[in-house]
Amino acid sequence: MDSQAASDKEKIKAIREQMPATTDVHYLNTGTNGPLPKVAVDAMQQEIEKEFREGRYLPFIKQLYADMDIVRNYLAHMLGASYDEIALTQSTTEGMNIILWGLPWKPGDEVITTNMEHPAGLAPLALIKSRYGIVAKYVDVPYGEKYDEERFLLDVEQMITAKTRLLMVSHVSFSTGLTFPLKKITELCHAHNVSVLVDGAQGAGAIPVNLHELGVDFYAFTGRKWLCGPEGLGALYVSKKKISEVDPTFISPSSIRDRHDLDICSPYVIPAPFAARYQIATAINKPILMGFQKSLEYLSEHVGIEWITSRIPHLARYVRKLIGNLPGIELITPAGTEAGFVHFHVKGWDPKDLCDILNKKKFMVRPVPKPHLPTPARISTGFYNTKEELELLTEALSELID
Repeated sequence: MDSQAASDKEKIKAIREQMPATTDVHYLNTGTNGPLPKVAVDAMQQEIEKEFREGRYLPFIKQLYADMDIVRNYLAHMLGASYDEIALTQSTTEGMNIILWGLPWKPGDEVITTNMEHPAGLAPLALIKSRYGIVAKYVDVPYGEKYDEERFLLDVEQMITAKTRLLMVSHVSFSTGLTFPLKKITELCHAHNVSVLVDGAQGAGAIPVNLHELGVDFYAFTGRKWLCGPEGLGALYVSKKKISEVDPTFISPSSIRDRHDLDICSPYVIPAPFAARYQIATAINKPILMGFQKSLEYLSEHVGIEWITSRIPHLARYVRKLIGNLPGIELITPAGTEAGFVHFHVKGWDPKDLCDILNKKKFMVRPVPKPHLPTPARISTGFYNTKEELELLTEALSELID
């Protein structure tokens, strides 16, 4: 064993001790919820106890906003953005809604999206389509060996017209595991004056993300998946160049400037600077906020985001190679596009039944729910997983196939 492998082995051992959920089971479902590190749980418990013992009163707000800013700075640093471009939300879904409802639509405006999107984007798109009379166009994206990047980009370009305002796409498809070529998509769309909204729920924390380099206009993501935070917090990136184009749909004291100097007899407000104007919550749940802050601190300062985002896809490619050699396996995730996912079918097996049996064997994998075709089984590889775990999973699959 070389020195790097030995070092990684010790590092993974320490990580798994910090994340006990990864030792009780083979934790292969980060794409749904990541495991919580102990420091995050401790921070949440301490904050709850503090509020219970000492109460919650007005000076608490000042410290709350300071802690929100710490979280925004961590996220900006992780994702190659500016602090001013990050707004805290409750979820990816909230971030997608903020953009889709905030753009000034006109009847006949067009939105292009794909047939591989999550309801977090499709549901608000359906509402604005009916309310504003816009047109939604759907690019059919093949999976497995049928996917061709050049063909996909050509299909997108052929759909763009003078009325196209927005392209909505996932960074990583939750339903097939495909990592979309965001930089190429953005360059193509910007050449036609089309903005790009990204569902980044399965990208942020799983693979390297530099939002300024990618050039996307909007990027919504959650804290509970690959960033290993508690449920109830996410974030939205809005490029400074685009902030003037997106009006807040909901507004609160936290999303206006100089809240205590507000002219209460005037119907006008000055929004908070840059992306802060999209922060709806007047008071975020502080225990959750502190848990997320400690998760980000742990990933950034103790584990290393570069190490995390290189290891996760490396493990995905490793398990793909392992299970791809088994008879009756159809790989759904296109080769070379893996982020933290490998999606697959086993001939003769319903994905839900297959996952139920694997779950009982303590392999925490899941099926993609209907009607999201091709409804495969899904493996999520976390930075805390080991190759030995993936080999054991392959053995378990082999026994079921036999």
